[in-house]
Amino acid sequence: MFLLICNLIWIPSLLNGQHVDSLTFTLLTRQSFYSYETKGEFLLHVPPELKQNHLNLIIKVDEVKVVTWEGIPAKNILRLPFFIGFTPAMYKAEAIIRDASKPGVIFFAKTELIVLSHKTNEVKTDRLTGGLIVNKLPFFPFGFYCYSPVFPSLPEEEIVKGFNMMSPYQKIINETLNERKAYMDRCAQLGMKVHYNLLSVSGGGGVGSKIEGLTDEEKKKLLLNEISIFRDHPALLGWYISDEPSIKRITPQQLENIYKTVKEADPWHPVSIVFMAPYITAKKYSDALDIVMADPYPIPDHPSTLPGDVADQLISEFRGKKPVWIVPQAFGGGEIWSREPTIQEIRSMTWQSIINGATGIQYFVRQGLNYFPKSAATWSECGRMATEVAEITPWLLSDEETLPVESSSRNVIATSRVHNGKLIVMAVNKVNEPVGVSFRVKRLSAGQARVLFENRTITVNGGTIADHLAPLGSEVYLMNIKPEKPISEASDRNLINDAGFEDLTGPGLPSACYARPGGDRGATYFLDSRDFFEGNHSLRIVTPEDNKSLAIRFFPISVKAGSSYTISLWAKSDPEQRLLSASKQENLRHYEKKDMPQYVEILLGDFARARFVPDNKWRQYITFVTIPVDTLARFKTNLILKMPGQGVGWFDNVTVTEDK
Repeated sequence: MFLLICNLIWIPSLLNGQHVDSLTFTLLTRQSFYSYETKGEFLLHVPPELKQNHLNLIIKVDEVKVVTWEGIPAKNILRLPFFIGFTPAMYKAEAIIRDASKPGVIFFAKTELIVLSHKTNEVKTDRLTGGLIVNKLPFFPFGFYCYSPVFPSLPEEEIVKGFNMMSPYQKIINETLNERKAYMDRCAQLGMKVHYNLLSVSGGGGVGSKIEGLTDEEKKKLLLNEISIFRDHPALLGWYISDEPSIKRITPQQLENIYKTVKEADPWHPVSIVFMAPYITAKKYSDALDIVMADPYPIPDHPSTLPGDVADQLISEFRGKKPVWIVPQAFGGGEIWSREPTIQEIRSMTWQSIINGATGIQYFVRQGLNYFPKSAATWSECGRMATEVAEITPWLLSDEETLPVESSSRNVIATSRVHNGKLIVMAVNKVNEPVGVSFRVKRLSAGQARVLFENRTITVNGGTIADHLAPLGSEVYLMNIKPEKPISEASDRNLINDAGFEDLTGPGLPSACYARPGGDRGATYFLDSRDFFEGNHSLRIVTPEDNKSLAIRFFPISVKAGSSYTISLWAKSDPEQRLLSASKQENLRHYEKKDMPQYVEILLGDFARARFVPDNKWRQYITFVTIPVDTLARFKTNLILKMPGQGVGWFDNVTVTEDK
């Protein structure tokens, strides 16, 4: 006799007469799949009534025991690490749980463990944090919908603001294939990801996406062909298969079939669906998606609290299971929306969504330069928030236990995150008036809090932060909760200002330097808090095409005639992100270029030039220069950093020291 309940199964004849309850626990792998990792985690969702009970469990993968655990969970999600010693395949994993207070009762949960061969463009969901893993780094998608044909300069216009993802509405037809290749290629050059729209041949919906007269079989053929063309493209983030299916009467079963078709063709990328009110209907479609999206558009007839409330509702349902993204309103003035959101409203809606747990933002809609939204200032505010979110991405996607925070005002919501010995408190004002508020952080004592993005500090007294929030405003406070690691002693003699890129006066950008163009308007230089050699940041440079690198010209330094100087910096790159190193495809233009090394250049004025090629490890690169004696006795010059070779590179701890 077999009893099938959801995805959990039990066989009474094998359990020696013991009672089995297969409804109360849920077992999942932390990542949607594993590839290059040697360690993984299972996530066991524990029912609230059993959190304080003494449990004993084992997890088997294809009858091989990989996890044993015993104790009191005391939390909703139990993290269970294991070693990945499996070749690429799909495996059956099962957990058998016993409760010491219920002799003779066995709880049984089952899931799939997916191990795939590694692909350079693979994208994983992290079910614990709700984030993505892209190019082996945590990734918080912050982008926008746009229209087709994609204006050629749109990707470069937006990547320099801080946006890292776009999603064009489009029809999957052969006549416009070259248009889609063109914007995908440009996004790949710039390091921008594409949330790829398949609506016209998948689950339907979306602006201008409908194709008339196609049979289901013809749609499926076009769908599979499109996936085969772009599944290995370095710009691909994921597949967007349906827009508001409930109002279009597309059933969960229909989308589950489409989901299976997409995942069979490409298991390396997540699948998403966007929902409208009632948003909780998304749970009916949970087997048809990897990412849950919602598009609440409240302005001006509903409160700006709606996006945050929707995020909170969906996170309550999908926490530890599926990432939740919010689509904030960035339009208005037509249909049933009589105006656009103000600058303050769009900020509050975005931060309410993030504080309530959303791990992706995709604005509807962007059409530049001043069509959607009409207000260039409003869109600039969205770009400002993109750099803010990039700065705190390691916190937003942290898996560390945090210190709970309480807000003294019902009009201000707050949350906290811990990462690498530092605590951030995020707060947003839900009302259109200034609010005086205090935040009480449990287990935090006195100290100083840096108000990120405002270049000020405030005092923390007895674990309490007191401040004022602007109407519909937001704040992020940063505090050390562990002693910081000392910076290398060589920095005392360093002639370079902000050598480790730790000055956060302007969020996301290096402080003590100029940037000079080098031929490509989409070349970027942002601070990166996800990967660094020392401190908390590195400088990430992206060169879209060979020999079109921007130049970072550091703040002038004083040198002396006849003196010698040592120039040093730490650097790394990611060879997998170089377009030339990606898997070759005949139908993608950029794969046919000649392979030029990813050169980096360091120059000291006109006196010295040194080249090196970084790899995927942090390494120190050193060169020496002597100032000619037949020049001015003392004068100022600049250290210049360039990366002529196409690709992405990270740089840290830049030093120029005089040799004694």
